[in-house]
Amino acid sequence: SLTAEESAAMPLTSITAWEALYSRLKITADQDGGKNILIIGAAGGVGSIAIQLAKITKLNVIATASRAESEQWCQKLGADYVINHHSDLIVQYRTLGIKDPDYILCLNDIDRHFSAMTELIAPQGMICSIVGCQEKHDLDRLKSKSAGLVWEFMFTRPMFKTDDMIAQHHLLNDIAQLLDDGILISTLTNTIGPMTSATISDAHQQLLSGTTLGKLALTAIE
Repeated sequence: SLTAEESAAMPLTSITAWEALYSRLKITADQDGGKNILIIGAAGGVGSIAIQLAKITKLNVIATASRAESEQWCQKLGADYVINHHSDLIVQYRTLGIKDPDYILCLNDIDRHFSAMTELIAPQGMICSIVGCQEKHDLDRLKSKSAGLVWEFMFTRPMFKTDDMIAQHHLLNDIAQLLDDGILISTLTNTIGPMTSATISDAHQQLLSGTTLGKLALTAIE
């Protein structure tokens, strides 16, 4: 039901978002509906699908974005609240007057946000990050809360040939069905044009800017 470009935008980010929520954070609709999840850097490719999956799982989604355009995009995808990750996350979150997040999904700059995440995470909560640390951090900040930190890397299963490697095949089938049913929407926001050295460079520069919404796509080589 999608164009080739809309379809191409989905697989990698969908695997990452799905595994982060359901394999790493182990969220289920039956047990976790109504809980809060904070998604940091929610307007990008992974965040754009993570918001939608979290809402399907009946979570309350607090997204972070840094511009009016990205805030509107997060709201379109279903975020219940949007706060600015360039400002004080703790103050902004607590101003909302809601419970601290049971889950945090960090999609950008874990070094910058580590302190805020460990302060905000609810007791016995879980943090998942898809980005690595460049600095050393004190994990003892999570000890008194019995909170945890896990990583998501979509290539773990194929790299190590894990016993559950087939799970990625199954989840992509589930994503395709949700798209066909209109429950999910493609996260494609910009089709740059046919694949050339110039359009590849353009796409790369847009990604490096850190301001892209959703996913970019290039069409086939002409």
